[in-house]
Amino acid sequence: MRSAERRRSTRDEMAKSLTPSVIIALFAGLLTAILAFSQAAASTGIVIDTFRPLGGGFFSWRSGQNQLTQRLYDNRGKVDAKVLFATGRTGLRYAPLSARSLWMVGKGYEAKADLPRARQAMLRAEGITRREASVQLWLAEDALRREKIEGGLRHYDLIIRSRPDSAQEILPRLAAIMVAPEGRKYLQPYVRQSNPWFPELLAVAVNRLPQSEPVGRLLVERKAKAPDLRQLDAIYAQLVSKLVSQGADDVALQLYPLLPRGNNAVLAEVSGIVNGKTVEGYPPFIWQLGNEAYGATLVSVGAGGAGMEFYGASGTVGVTATKLFAPNASTQFRWRVRERTPNLQSSATWVATCLSGQDEGAKAVSVNLLDVRTPTNRDMVMSLPEGCDLFRLDMRIVGGIGTNPASLIVSGLSLGKAGAAN
Repeated sequence: MRSAERRRSTRDEMAKSLTPSVIIALFAGLLTAILAFSQAAASTGIVIDTFRPLGGGFFSWRSGQNQLTQRLYDNRGKVDAKVLFATGRTGLRYAPLSARSLWMVGKGYEAKADLPRARQAMLRAEGITRREASVQLWLAEDALRREKIEGGLRHYDLIIRSRPDSAQEILPRLAAIMVAPEGRKYLQPYVRQSNPWFPELLAVAVNRLPQSEPVGRLLVERKAKAPDLRQLDAIYAQLVSKLVSQGADDVALQLYPLLPRGNNAVLAEVSGIVNGKTVEGYPPFIWQLGNEAYGATLVSVGAGGAGMEFYGASGTVGVTATKLFAPNASTQFRWRVRERTPNLQSSATWVATCLSGQDEGAKAVSVNLLDVRTPTNRDMVMSLPEGCDLFRLDMRIVGGIGTNPASLIVSGLSLGKAGAAN
């Protein structure tokens, strides 16, 4: 009995406490919680259609755009124009200055093959912000379609600078532009040390283009020294090597003096060490030395003299060292054997091959320098084929049979003319 009275008393007190102001406060709190949830859902991209009438702050129209963008990417642009228009215009109602929404509208016109109106929408979007990568990409490709290369490159540059993570997608397109002479002309302003994406562009071009000649010509046609960045040294060396191996010797010869550590003097010398210092440059215009079972090293001999040591393990055959040189009227290659350690049936010979010129393909081969009948510490000469603009000089070694590598040291490597003193 008492408990029943106590419950009635409690209900009466609660009823008295639920005044109109308290009820309104509770309702307002509930509404605030619902709106807070809707905003959180919109900000994280959750689409809840119930909140659409509340406007862009509460309905995730951006999520719808993102989903449609993904569909465009997955379906390679095959999305109905009506869907694109509807999504873009919905976004513009909520945010009139939305570049992404204008891009959607532009893509709708593109789907209807109305490129002038698509271009107009994209230019309006660019006027809002130049940092919308999708807009810049469309404008870049549109400019190239209309053969406006300079404008296309400007848009690509903006994309990479505003979205560095897009470089892996954009740089192959820029590399392809190098193939055309007109494209190289407009790319030249971007070949500079201050351009943050130039090193990566050069690496992409050297590694992905089927031929390296357009890359070399891009640097040659500038008629200026190439950007001096240490991170580019390995790429320059790779470029020079590819130009030679692909038969673009003329481009390699023009390019070499323009590289940061390249100079014409290296093209006409074969010693490898000048004034006690190793010659700087890029193989194979400087000595390219093997370092496996057969190889070579630059050494100092005598009173500051320069020489090379060649070696080949027992049973090996190969080229231990290679260098390209331009003869510049020289007709002879000279050297001196200082020391040798032969094996049974071992051999070491110089081979000079003409790579370009009237006598292209002609070869000169020296005597076997590991033969005990070949003199040591005496000047030796090998005549070079005439009518050649560029030679490849190889030291070929056969390790023979033995417990130790066959080896020899030579010095006095030089070029000269017949009848002139060494």
